[in-house]
Amino acid sequence: ATPDGTAQDGPRWRLTGTKAVVPAPDGARHVLVTATTDAGPGLFLVAADAPGTAWESAETTTYDMSGHLALDGAPAEAVGTPGDGTAAALVRDSFVALAAVQVGVAEGALRYAADHLGERTQFGRPLATFQAVQHQLADCYIDIDAMRVTLWQAVDALREPFDAADADRAALVAKWWATEAGLNTVHRVQHVHGGIGVDTDYPVHRHFLWGKQISTTLGGAGADLERLGALLTGAAVAS
Repeated sequence: ATPDGTAQDGPRWRLTGTKAVVPAPDGARHVLVTATTDAGPGLFLVAADAPGTAWESAETTTYDMSGHLALDGAPAEAVGTPGDGTAAALVRDSFVALAAVQVGVAEGALRYAADHLGERTQFGRPLATFQAVQHQLADCYIDIDAMRVTLWQAVDALREPFDAADADRAALVAKWWATEAGLNTVHRVQHVHGGIGVDTDYPVHRHFLWGKQISTTLGGAGADLERLGALLTGAAVAS
C-alpha cells in the first residue's frame, strides 16, 4: 500500500498511511517500509511501537502471523536516500528470494505426488502408470526446471558488478515463472492427490497454500508481466 504522505522532520521523517499484511510483527522491534516522497520511493525504518503506529491482526493464506500497520505521522529514519533506488533494489531482490522459495515449494510438492502415485493403486495398477497422470507430473517437472533455470539466471545477473537493467529484467522473469509455473505445479499436485490432498493431516496441503500465497506476493503473474513489459518498452507502471 502507498502511504498517504511523508514529511521530513529535521533528520527524520514522519509517515502517514497503511501497510497491509506485514509478516511476523510479533516481537519485532522495527519494521522496514517503503514510502513515496517528493524525491521518489524510499525505504524507512519505523519502531514497531512508535507513536502514531497501530497494529491489527491480518489473516493469510498460509496462516502465518501477520498484521496490518497503520501509520499516522509515525517517526521514521530513512535507509539510504529517498529516490536513490534503494527501495526498488529491495523489491527486485525480494522477487529473486520469492522465486527461490517457490522452487523449493514446488519441488517438495512434486516429490509427494511421485511417492503417492507410485503407492496408490486403482483398477489393479499404480496410479503412476496411467498416462494422463504421467502427463500432469511431466508438466510439473518441466515447469519446475524452467523456474530453476530462470532463478539461477536472476542470481547470476545480480553478481557484482552487475547491470541494473539486466538484473531487473532477470528478476522479473524469475518472479513470473515462480508465480505462474509454481501455482500450476501445486494445483496439479493437489489434483492428483485426490481427497487426501485436502486432508490437513497430510503435508501436501502446506505446499499448496504456500505456493498459492507466494504466487500473489508483491503482485501476481499479470502484474509481473506488466512490469516486465514496462522495462522492455520504457513505459511507466502505476504503483
